[in-house]
Amino acid sequence: MKAARPDATEAADTTALRRVASGEVGALGEVYDRHARSLLAFVARVAGGADAEDLVHTVFVRAARLAATYDGRATSARSWLFGIAAKVMQERRRSFTRGLRALLRVRSSEVAPAEPALGSRRDVEKALATLTEAKRVVVLLADLEGFTCEEIARMLDIPVGTVWTRLYHARRELRAFCEGAS
Repeated sequence: MKAARPDATEAADTTALRRVASGEVGALGEVYDRHARSLLAFVARVAGGADAEDLVHTVFVRAARLAATYDGRATSARSWLFGIAAKVMQERRRSFTRGLRALLRVRSSEVAPAEPALGSRRDVEKALATLTEAKRVVVLLADLEGFTCEEIARMLDIPVGTVWTRLYHARRELRAFCEGAS
């Protein structure tokens, strides 16, 4: 959801993050109250609901550490926070992958991968689950959260051309999934 008065949100976010940067960590609660719900929904869609709250809390812990780097030029801290969320999820996935590889190296027998429990999820969630995390993040940021490709590129620290490419392929894969499901 977009704020009705972006100028007020921008000023409030910038002021709160400046206070956090100067040591008043409690001011982060104001930013949390404004943005946690949309971050939680985004993270749950990308990473699944089980870890979503933990990941969002990690985003705000990191935001507290990085508050001094927030430049306040955006409409609100929303895009900055979504960028942090995308990086936190990427780091979590990489960490999980490294741990899984280490466990597989230790075990002498091959382990069959667990089947995901998708029976109760809606078709949209099934379709999103077929995308790579990179594509899923971009399509959710663009099509659901309403960020521009330029904003997404800044959030994820990738070239805008990469955003366009991921978005194109994600949408094409989603269409193919939906055509195959009907």
